[in-house]
Amino acid sequence: MARIVRRAHRGVFPEFPKGTRIPHRTARPTGSYAVEVVPSPDGDLHGAACAGVNPDLFFPEVEPEDADDPVAAEAAEFASRRAKAICATCPVREACLALALRRRERYGIFGGLDAAERRALKRSGAASAEVA
Repeated sequence: MARIVRRAHRGVFPEFPKGTRIPHRTARPTGSYAVEVVPSPDGDLHGAACAGVNPDLFFPEVEPEDADDPVAAEAAEFASRRAKAICATCPVREACLALALRRRERYGIFGGLDAAERRALKRSGAASAEVA
């Protein structure tokens, strides 16, 4: 049985230890920038993770005729979790949530929170600091 041994390219990077193929290079920021995301007049947040995703995913609702169907409820819950997972990776999540609170959105998932969670946030008073 053949044995495979990985060896460094000693001629290319002689200063690195044996077994190191290429040096590890890290990107360091050159400075810090204060960036404020301002929505466009049409309400579109550029750079949002949900751009290009089916909007129905962010409005998971069970139809009145399917209220007793456990499969429909489970599908709506899955869509809600999927939408919140997309929001969790979004770089403009806070701006989206602030915009939804300012507009008083009654339905859907905005900024990773559904309508009930946004109402609870608004009632707790924490929303006033984010909106202002």
